[in-house]
Amino acid sequence: MRRRPKTIESVGEFGLIDQIKKWIPPMHRSVVCGIGDDAAVFPMAGGGYQLLTIDTVVEDVDFKMNRATPQQIGWKALGVGLSDLAAMGGIPKMAVISLTLPRRTPLRFVRDFYEGIRKLARRFRVSIVGGDLSRGPKISSSIAVLGEATRTSTVFRSGAKIGDLICVTGRLGGSILGKHLNFLPRLREGQFLARRGVSAMIDLSDGLGQDLNHLISNSRTAFMIDEAKVPISEAARKLARGNLRRELIHAFCDGEDFELLFTIPRSKLGTLQRAWPKRFSIPLTVIGQVMRLAKGMRPTYRYQGYRHF
Repeated sequence: MRRRPKTIESVGEFGLIDQIKKWIPPMHRSVVCGIGDDAAVFPMAGGGYQLLTIDTVVEDVDFKMNRATPQQIGWKALGVGLSDLAAMGGIPKMAVISLTLPRRTPLRFVRDFYEGIRKLARRFRVSIVGGDLSRGPKISSSIAVLGEATRTSTVFRSGAKIGDLICVTGRLGGSILGKHLNFLPRLREGQFLARRGVSAMIDLSDGLGQDLNHLISNSRTAFMIDEAKVPISEAARKLARGNLRRELIHAFCDGEDFELLFTIPRSKLGTLQRAWPKRFSIPLTVIGQVMRLAKGMRPTYRYQGYRHF
């Protein structure tokens, strides 16, 4: 019996990423970090690092035309890339925009889409320096963002150590009720955390359950989460209608919170907790700890987040 050919659905999103790593040429030795983090990292002339990331938003996947304004779509298209740089402790500098449009798209939509981008770019002093236009059956946009960070303040996903505490900014879940279109990338928070000695960091785009697995990816580490301490948003409570288990499911699985999930040595937590409320109004919550992974076990969690395939 002939075997059916593998599809991207059968290998899954992360299986596909593993395959792509095998298909592309090895990284140049000057590249500090390539596939597998929130942004690529490479040395910058004169010291420091440059950060490069790209994200795509697609009609009927990342937004619905009857539920989002053109400005909100533009804001989100740039915001997801800025959120990636926030997770590295980076400062965004410039971006290029690729936009695919059906032939009959109203000109007013395009104008308002760029107005959404302009508003967010102006807020964080990001220069829009170019891009590309194409025709397609649905609206989609890919935006590449270039940023910078010092070598000592760049934070990777891979730095968590056994005994580190696991923390999160903001409140989680229920983003479908509006936050996924109106979030503010945690750039200033990410830069602040990077200077306070966090050991690893990621932005919460795929949900807490999924992104924990990205953050605690070392073969020797796992995580223990105190579910009672997970900060749940009012939107998640509204969707759960008083069911506590559903509240947790929304907090772990909904995705597109665009908060920061990070680890920090216990010795540095007190200083961070004292300094945080002087700078930011959003909560910072300790939700767990990095543990030693028992032999033969895998660091997975019962609540899984969003996957594209």
